[in-house]
Amino acid sequence: MYKVFLVEDEIIVREGIRQNINWEQYGFFYAGDAPDGELALPLIRQIQPDLLITDIKMPFMDGLALIELVRKELPRTKIVIVSGYDDFSYAQQAIRMGVEQYLLKPIVKEKMMELLGSLYSKMEAENQQLEYFEKFQREAQEYEAFSRRRFFEQIVTGGLSVSEISETAKALDIDLNSLYYNVVLFSVNSAGHNRSTPESYTDSLAEVQEKVMQFIVGNSDMILFRWNVTTYAVLIKGGSDDIKEKTSKCVESIENLCASAGNDVDWHIACGTPVSRLSAIPACFTEASRVLSYRYLCPGKHLLSEDSIGDIWKKDSKEPLADKCIQEIDQECIKNFLNNGEKAEIDHFIDQLLQTPGEDMVSLPMFCRYLTMTVYFVAEEYIDSIGYRTESFWPLELRPNINVSTPREVVRYSKRVMEYVIELRDSESKKQQRDLLVKAVSFIDEHYSEESISLDRVAREVNISPNYFSAMFSQESGQTFVEYLTNKRIDEAKRMLRSSNRRSSEVAFAVGYKDPHYFSFVFKKVAGCTPSEYRRGNKQ
Repeated sequence: MYKVFLVEDEIIVREGIRQNINWEQYGFFYAGDAPDGELALPLIRQIQPDLLITDIKMPFMDGLALIELVRKELPRTKIVIVSGYDDFSYAQQAIRMGVEQYLLKPIVKEKMMELLGSLYSKMEAENQQLEYFEKFQREAQEYEAFSRRRFFEQIVTGGLSVSEISETAKALDIDLNSLYYNVVLFSVNSAGHNRSTPESYTDSLAEVQEKVMQFIVGNSDMILFRWNVTTYAVLIKGGSDDIKEKTSKCVESIENLCASAGNDVDWHIACGTPVSRLSAIPACFTEASRVLSYRYLCPGKHLLSEDSIGDIWKKDSKEPLADKCIQEIDQECIKNFLNNGEKAEIDHFIDQLLQTPGEDMVSLPMFCRYLTMTVYFVAEEYIDSIGYRTESFWPLELRPNINVSTPREVVRYSKRVMEYVIELRDSESKKQQRDLLVKAVSFIDEHYSEESISLDRVAREVNISPNYFSAMFSQESGQTFVEYLTNKRIDEAKRMLRSSNRRSSEVAFAVGYKDPHYFSFVFKKVAGCTPSEYRRGNKQ
């Protein structure tokens, strides 16, 4: 039912219109009335009618003044004027203001009923188009587009000026207007997963990721970006008095949602310090990224901060030097980093590795040589574990130098080794990703005509998590899953329209659209014309 509000100063006319029309019969609900614009305006703001019927000449506030205000505040409300003034200038002004109809008094019942019928049909068609557009937008934005990820990368790396950030945000329909900002980073993946293999599908992980996404997307003060396959960034907006509170709310909510999965999911969260300028966001991100990288040294710590990791590696200074030297280097931490770390995090990780024993320990040549050998042996063992034979793939220049004796030499050697190993790991991962993508695309091409096909279903078919599949698909194919599926369906629909006499509704069902009207809407969005126009254009 569409809501109707009437504004008419003549009580007899007002009651006649209200009582003599069977509003429900025409799909309308009589929501209220008022004798003039001044009394009507607060009621209209409260009721927000779909149809406003108003006189022009009224005391206190006339109909034209009322229409002007309603047009600004409720642009989708339909407006009909009823008036005893057969004045062309009024009609001209009404047309300029977007009024649907100008009826002269006395109102003929049949004329009003005819008008209501045509308005109902028009409103239904417009609402259907709006629903289709919103559905199309939801599908198009359901998974992260490359442009959005690139935009965030440009923000945090300082690749855009403040004016360019504002212009790009406007183009992407992202509201960055705020007094203060903060960045929260969080990684979520299956327990025990490593980057050398695609992340397997698990119900626990899929459920947690979906809940976290819904929480963030449903909060207007939080903007979600994908940073890499397993890590997300949340840009939080707020004022000087509540930015810390909003940050805490975000961290706490993600923590609770992730913790609900128990031991099935590995997760870590870190945040930066609030900043008051868009240009300061890169520094905020760098801080959060550095803190998050501690997850490789203390994987059991889910909430990471300067305070929580400050003294975690302190040892008993009374231990013998040689024993302490060995204990300070946790080989599992190095292996964990090679399993899951990014090349961009190497500097942070090595810096943390050297900080944990303390400055006195790191300056000892014995410790430097021991750390160098440890990095080498862990790296050698790791590349063997992912299918590369050390003797075939390990360059001679990366063999350890037993004469290494300074922290600077340790850093230089460790960085080269870790970069090489992560490149091998990512190369192996990409091979597996390409194989999975071929399998996924084959499945989509075979089942695109089924209405029930979805990203989640395809992810299950190839046995990887939906979020991992979404990121992998976009990265490898250059388009989102929904974009690929939609283009596949529309391309097939074009082929059918060119080569057969099937009706448009039959083509819609054949390519996976249950609603022929929505099919026509999507077809026009993608192809630039309706199915019937496309068919005529290709048969001329």
